[in-house]
Amino acid sequence: MIDLNEIEILQVALAHEERARAYYERQAERHVRTPAGALFDFLAGEEEGHIRKLSARFGIPKVEAKWEHKYLPYLLDLERLARDQEAAEGESGGDDAVRRSLSVAKAAEEHAVEFYGKAAEAVEDRNTKDLLSALREEERIHLARIEEFRKKI
Repeated sequence: MIDLNEIEILQVALAHEERARAYYERQAERHVRTPAGALFDFLAGEEEGHIRKLSARFGIPKVEAKWEHKYLPYLLDLERLARDQEAAEGESGGDDAVRRSLSVAKAAEEHAVEFYGKAAEAVEDRNTKDLLSALREEERIHLARIEEFRKKI
């Protein structure tokens, strides 16, 4: 269960999307001019679209995407996850680096799917419920693309 009101749920969603967007942009730059870089660039653009959709609901400003401190229990720290994986597996490049980046992306998308599912159940407003459900489905599509890409490497 989510112990947040509707506005807080949207704020958590914004913070999550901002974290994911920033992570994907860094990975796109890291893997520039590669198929993995193109995937991360696509995902960053998708998350930016989610931020716009969430910001439009109730006029929540985009700047609130950076208001993470209150919502840490509901967020996944992608940078920490990436550092932990690198420490456990050792720093490497090439396909190993891509696999690690995709593993973090997969965790982010799985987290988003779970959060949006619970959030949609927690809100009463039909429009917000529909928005959160639609975002959940988009995150599922992202997850499928990541899984498809992981199988190729």
